[in-house]
Amino acid sequence: MKPNKYIRIVTEGEETEPTYFRGIIKSKRLHGVRIVKPRDNSPMGVVREAINEAKKGVSAQIPKKDIHVWAVFDRDRHPNLENAIQMAFDNDIYVGFSSVCFEYFIVLHYEKCTRPFASCDEIIRYIRNRLDKDYQKNKNQYLTLKDKIEDAVRNNEWLLETHWAYEDTNGVAKCKLNPYSDVYVLVKFLMEL
Repeated sequence: MKPNKYIRIVTEGEETEPTYFRGIIKSKRLHGVRIVKPRDNSPMGVVREAINEAKKGVSAQIPKKDIHVWAVFDRDRHPNLENAIQMAFDNDIYVGFSSVCFEYFIVLHYEKCTRPFASCDEIIRYIRNRLDKDYQKNKNQYLTLKDKIEDAVRNNEWLLETHWAYEDTNGVAKCKLNPYSDVYVLVKFLMEL
């Protein structure tokens, strides 16, 4: 990858998402890609931090086409989701959104799933009961899932192309869908670098 690429991934999650993405970054030996921890873990805080990261890229005189900043957050029980997604779009920030939480994207590594979940705890129980009895949020999920990433991407694409084929998954309306994830777009982007 060209050294002038500026890629930042700002994650709401403190362990699961950063370790997953760090695993991809390390395995692909990607330079110029960094995980950023926001001061405020709410979706609005994640997007604000992402905007600041994009400004740093501009200040470093990196061409706009080489600046890729992602805000990765979940629905969980956060207020202002639509505002956060709209603010990201308005500021050319890419969004990796999951409903109910990032663990739904973990499920897609194992299977096609259209089951709606009421909470992240319910998804974690589902994973432990049906997919990975040893699942822990603080465990490096990349090590467990690295051989299933292509399946996750395919299953995530399938979800959007079939289950949500007639819904607006590009706009702020996606925050009302359950289950939902578009994290595969970021994963695919990283895998293709």
